[in-house]
Amino acid sequence: MTDAWQVVRAALRDTWSDLLTTAVVSLLWIVLTLLIVTAPPATLALFYVGNRIARGDPTDTGDFLRAFARSFGVGWRWGSLQVVLLFLLIGDLILTGRLSETAGARLAQGLYLAGLAAWLLLQLYVLAFLFEQEAQSVRMAFRNGLLMLGSNLVFSVTLGILLLLLLAAGTIFFFVTLAAGGVFVALVGNHAVLNRLAVHRAAQARKDR
Repeated sequence: MTDAWQVVRAALRDTWSDLLTTAVVSLLWIVLTLLIVTAPPATLALFYVGNRIARGDPTDTGDFLRAFARSFGVGWRWGSLQVVLLFLLIGDLILTGRLSETAGARLAQGLYLAGLAAWLLLQLYVLAFLFEQEAQSVRMAFRNGLLMLGSNLVFSVTLGILLLLLLAAGTIFFFVTLAAGGVFVALVGNHAVLNRLAVHRAAQARKDR
């Protein structure tokens, strides 16, 4: 719980440290996402900016635009998986509810909803790992993300709940979420990966003594 809150607090701090860059990048991401075909590379560029900010590197809107321009290939390798998995999970969730209202159907809906939540939570790690690995491999990022999710389940669930609560609270102040929500989510993902990697390295160092 403490580690998850530290991650969220660090993301909040970084979001507001340069509100101009945060707002411009978030709005660019929203516009490019609405165009659909540019959504995956825009999301990668968003997480690239989040990675730079989380590491304390000087960052501006130009970093987002440069990352966007070079991310179409890897962006759509990641994006094609999103299209397929989200279509299946959301489609099954809706169809199960419409075709039956039995207890079994409600259980199935619960499982699909849990699967959807787990898939979306996994993407926080996957997208952050794309910029922590030596090679920008989507397959390797999914492998690393799954390992991190599986070995830090309590941390991940707590982080997901905190993120959801903060985003829900942000909807009350619509323009706050509009101006900062995208970069904030990217920062949460990047800070979470950096936090867990630091914990892993510290534990490995203690074993090697």
